[in-house]
Amino acid sequence: MSPTKKCSGCLGNIKGDDYLQYPFCEQFFDVDCANVPVKKFRAMTKDHKCAWKCPDCAMKQKKIGDNSNTPVRQSSIVHGSAGGSFVEMDDSANVTQCNKSQQSKQSKKGVVIGDIAEERLRSIVRQELAEVMKSTMKRLVREELSNITGQLSSFHDSLTYFNDCFENLKKDNEKSNTIIKKLEFDNNELKINGVPEKKSENLVNVFLRMTQSINYSISIEDVLHGTRVAKLNRDNNRPRSIIAKLRSPRQRDALLAAVASFNKKNPKNKLNSTHLGHEGLITPVYVAEHLTPTNKSLHAAARLKSRDLSYKFVWVRNGRVYVRKEEFSQAIQIKNIDSLKHLEYLVFFLFYFLKS
Repeated sequence: MSPTKKCSGCLGNIKGDDYLQYPFCEQFFDVDCANVPVKKFRAMTKDHKCAWKCPDCAMKQKKIGDNSNTPVRQSSIVHGSAGGSFVEMDDSANVTQCNKSQQSKQSKKGVVIGDIAEERLRSIVRQELAEVMKSTMKRLVREELSNITGQLSSFHDSLTYFNDCFENLKKDNEKSNTIIKKLEFDNNELKINGVPEKKSENLVNVFLRMTQSINYSISIEDVLHGTRVAKLNRDNNRPRSIIAKLRSPRQRDALLAAVASFNKKNPKNKLNSTHLGHEGLITPVYVAEHLTPTNKSLHAAARLKSRDLSYKFVWVRNGRVYVRKEEFSQAIQIKNIDSLKHLEYLVFFLFYFLKS
């Protein structure tokens, strides 16, 4: 039978195994005098019980050197039932100094390694996100630049086309002005077509008879010259045109206006050979400005093109050829054959504009 153990705090007998003993002083304390709750005592391991210090020993160590607030452990001074003070270690402090130091080092090592791994992971994620964003931005910018480049290319082609058209018009205009300056003269001559020829005809009298028929007053002194043009083809049976030279272009223009007014008032009996005193077959008589061979060919080409493009009016004024689409449309001067090509472009652009 084991000897009875006495508590060094209350000097009472200790029943059972509910006690603590400090190995160095070999004193016994029941759980009440050791100031350890029963539940906590039940949970203490053998190492924790071995690391426990009695109040007397704890006080002596405090007098030698107070290390109660060291990083290794924390302690609190409490008063036991015996009136003495002693140090009670918490769960984490009831281990040997060596074990606590190793655990602290391992714990710190794990935290450092974990922080390094987490920071490295964050750095990798940031780099990956940066690469993805950079790649996405490059792709978006590349697509947008591609669209802009395509639009600029289309605009450049259109601008180049219109610039070429403008340059061609500019060249044609310069060329036409040069030709006009060479061929332009004080044109005061009239050309009369369709008048039957006679061997003993007086062309001045024929001209004056025509002016009387259209009610235009002019004196014989105003008619400076009258002749027929030479035939280019002798096999042609058509009468040669009569050229009458007047005193001034103003008289010429007035006579042309009188002829147009007469034909408008007499749509069923326009100016013809009977108005000039010729009997037999009735042939229409046309009065117009006398043109140079170049302008004459241009006038003929303008009539054909106007017929194809549905232009209603073609006329000559002061040696220049004009066309007009409708009655109230703007008059367009035909300076040369190339101008007829631009007339086609104008019709195309007008059609495209009205369609769109």
